Amino acid sequence: MTDNTSFALRVLNDRCTGCGLCADTCAYHAIRFTDYPEIDPYACRLCGSCVQACPAEALQMTEPENSRSVTSSGQPSKGGIWVLAEVENNELASVTKELLGKAVELSTKLHQDVEAVLVGREVVSLAPCLIAYGAKRVHVVENELFASFIEENYARAVVELVGKHNPEILLVGATLRGRGLSARIASLLQTGLTADCTELDIDSETGLLHQIRPAFGGNLMATIVTPDHRPQMASVRPGIMKAIIPDASAEGEIIRHDFSAFEGDNRIRLISEITEAISEESLSNSKIIIGVGRGVKNKETVAQIHRWAERLGAVVAGSRAAVEAGLIDARMQVGQTGHTIAPDLYIAIGISGQIQHTAAITGAKKS
Repeated sequence: MTDNTSFALRVLNDRCTGCGLCADTCAYHAIRFTDYPEIDPYACRLCGSCVQACPAEALQMTEPENSRSVTSSGQPSKGGIWVLAEVENNELASVTKELLGKAVELSTKLHQDVEAVLVGREVVSLAPCLIAYGAKRVHVVENELFASFIEENYARAVVELVGKHNPEILLVGATLRGRGLSARIASLLQTGLTADCTELDIDSETGLLHQIRPAFGGNLMATIVTPDHRPQMASVRPGIMKAIIPDASAEGEIIRHDFSAFEGDNRIRLISEITEAISEESLSNSKIIIGVGRGVKNKETVAQIHRWAERLGAVVAGSRAAVEAGLIDARMQVGQTGHTIAPDLYIAIGISGQIQHTAAITGAKKS
């Protein structure tokens, strides 16, 4: 339980009447009532419902001084637009190159350097590639513990590094790995996170990162900002941003951080790993994608579409309805709850055109 001085939500015991309304109001069960309310900072979401419910005004929520430039460690942000690199099969994931391209664009408006974080085992050889795609500085974190992707270990390593350097912005790919990892990092850093962004921009007046994503089932676009905490975090859907043309002659700084004493999460033990060959990544790379919808109706027709796709050199994906009907593997789903794609040509067969699906194919050059 928190004390009354270190947490943004405080209890004024001299005003408390012991009515218990605050505990009854809390939807997160973050208030335990004894003689006075006790707030669990790990469960509290600072929603303010208890403050509004208290008739005696015994609960107060305060904002940190100079909050705009303060990180979770209490230190001022030192700036920098950071991209968390993702490695797949000893290569940089496409989304990392796309994020670096967007970071370079944002840096011209924010006037801050683009930096990358590279975590893994023996991954320093990939640092020059990050520089070629726009990073001015690459932070390399290597340890045998990072040979396998264990989310808890990766998150703690990134948080430790961010806590030392206090960047202004941290961007992560909204991939199978990145979605969970970004949420864990944001929680540990006690900062905000806008997930599955489709656009990013810098406010010319405030310098804040505009984090833009679909909301209300894709019926509108929400612009979200993080004014009071650093870093400003966003995860971005693959296939949305455009990578810059790599410059092999680009110069940058490679910083190797000493994580030799890093200890993994002792609650987790890796028993085994199984590598399964899937075509999921080809959705990001394929120039022609054929989308199958509920209107196709049967697997025999889907099989014919697969044979046609082979002749075209295309990849077959599907809408959520097709996945739920068992026509397409869930890993090949395109839509708001699936993959976002940007092929040269997208062919839709038996798809109604709901906004949840069309929002994910806006990057296609022709459809």
